[in-house]
Amino acid sequence: MIKSTIQSSSDWLTQFSIAISSTVAHIYPNARQQLLIILTINVRAGRTISEEELKSLRVTARVDNDFIVLPEGDNGDLWFYSPSKNEYDNFPGGSGVSTIRGRSDKKQFFEKWFFVSTRATAGTRMTFYAQITRQLESGPVTFNTAIDPTFKGSVDVIAAPVPQFNVPDNYHFDRVLVAGNGDSDLYTFEYLLAGRNMQLPVVTFRSAAMAPAGMIQWVDRTPGETRASHVGYAGPGETSISYNREIALGSQFTPAATVVRPRDGHITVILQGANNVPYDSHSAIHHGGPCYLNAVDMYGNNHLLGVRFQDPTPAGRLVLELF
Repeated sequence: MIKSTIQSSSDWLTQFSIAISSTVAHIYPNARQQLLIILTINVRAGRTISEEELKSLRVTARVDNDFIVLPEGDNGDLWFYSPSKNEYDNFPGGSGVSTIRGRSDKKQFFEKWFFVSTRATAGTRMTFYAQITRQLESGPVTFNTAIDPTFKGSVDVIAAPVPQFNVPDNYHFDRVLVAGNGDSDLYTFEYLLAGRNMQLPVVTFRSAAMAPAGMIQWVDRTPGETRASHVGYAGPGETSISYNREIALGSQFTPAATVVRPRDGHITVILQGANNVPYDSHSAIHHGGPCYLNAVDMYGNNHLLGVRFQDPTPAGRLVLELF
């Protein structure tokens, strides 16, 4: 904790403020989404500011009569910041910035940007203040906008509840035939997966992993059967398809290697039919699904989804469903 002196910084600064860049002071508590807090100072004409003093410009939170400095980097703290913007979008409905201005060209005017994240309990309200330490011959003096007589100011940030997506209603899972004939044994369907109707009509994904990475279902669990449906996936922004390598496919069948119709921000699940995959009882018993997708959306929120064949019948292997 840092003790701040109750005195005005006005003999040194003409501006000392804290603000958020968004019109909405909410943030999802997933430790990924960011809210930009901007600290601004304007040094009085004839005064100077050193690099050490600029580095002391910090976001703080009040605890009793002292102040805790907001930590940089995610080390498990409830609140923390990064000096740079990550890939996740701002809270729905809030405006924001995507580039950093940093220091102004004006010699006396400076901004410092803090991209704040949290894992606090939903509903938590946190009040932040600006703080800076001036180095004087008599020793350092710390100013804080919580108690500065001239430049008082703060921002309140609220950890918002994470939306609960219902399966399958709040997801797009659009099927497209990209090869073969859907009425035959030879076909390739691509299912494009994204969220919907919560924050936006389409809530895209930033990353995803499926475990296991694929599954298989034969027309019948009978030795000599060769007609099967094989499943894999590709994450958002990826074209290379991942599969469950534990599945025995024989020597004749070649799984599709790349996504035919990738869509930005969508997970692709591939359903490929073949008539040259020798029945393998171990694969049928242990790798018939379901598979589970763990995805992170555009706001940094987690989604856990199951993918399975519609049912164990021959027709059921032609359709995938979410659960």
